[in-house]
Amino acid sequence: MTAVLTSSSPVLARSPAVATPSAPQGRLSTAAPVVHPDLRPNENHSVEQGAWFAALSPELRQAILARARVRHVSRGTLLVRRGNHASDWVGVASGALRLGTDLCDGRSFTLDLLGPGDWYGDIELMDGGLCSLEIRAHVNSTLLLVCKHDLHALIQGQPELHQALLQLDCRRLRHMLRRMEELQTAPLAQRVAMQLQRLLRQFGRPCTIGTRIDVALPQSDLASLLCASRQRINGVLRAMQAQGVVTTTHARITVLDPLRLDALAQGAALVPGAAGEAEAD
Repeated sequence: MTAVLTSSSPVLARSPAVATPSAPQGRLSTAAPVVHPDLRPNENHSVEQGAWFAALSPELRQAILARARVRHVSRGTLLVRRGNHASDWVGVASGALRLGTDLCDGRSFTLDLLGPGDWYGDIELMDGGLCSLEIRAHVNSTLLLVCKHDLHALIQGQPELHQALLQLDCRRLRHMLRRMEELQTAPLAQRVAMQLQRLLRQFGRPCTIGTRIDVALPQSDLASLLCASRQRINGVLRAMQAQGVVTTTHARITVLDPLRLDALAQGAALVPGAAGEAEAD
């Protein structure tokens, strides 16, 4: 599958922050906005409101965007191959990237999804190691790419970035440790509820009947994220739909009752027929 490339200008423009309902929920920034001239307004907003990026100083945010080039990729595009050397630090402006790998038996393993406002790939650029995961476009996406040379130049010229990257990697480590704990200790229905909450934070968009996870997510992809079979995921989602917690249509999941979903994620409520699920297949 061929990716469509757009090289950006290093010149940085300033404009007022753009409010848009498509921005991920719960991400607010009061710092002065900076924008990339080759991104659409909603993409600039998503980058600006990313939890990690929003906490940086305006000077550092401007310096990062000034060195970033824009790349538009189509669904399925392989950006990073496992075992290769990394070439770019990646920020997601729109769409979604899948972190994982394709197994020799034809199955795919998905460790996580990166959504708008997320940044990834600094570790391999800093330690010189080989990439341990593949990065593939889950849907058509717009990315910000900072090459290895420019990332090192930013670290040298912006002392704030070194500590900020450390905080970013600590946040990612905590996230992965929580995921590992869930896989080992939580029943499948609870894990599904927790994963849906994460996807809501990343891709949630209000709609007329609730909040939709605004990225295509077939049950096979959700099963891969949770290390379970598609059949078992289907059973949990059917039970949730029968309770009025979610509705699913055309690989899209809409949350109808976030309070009930939270109760399921906390283990304070049970999904009939799914409460006694064993560990993942």
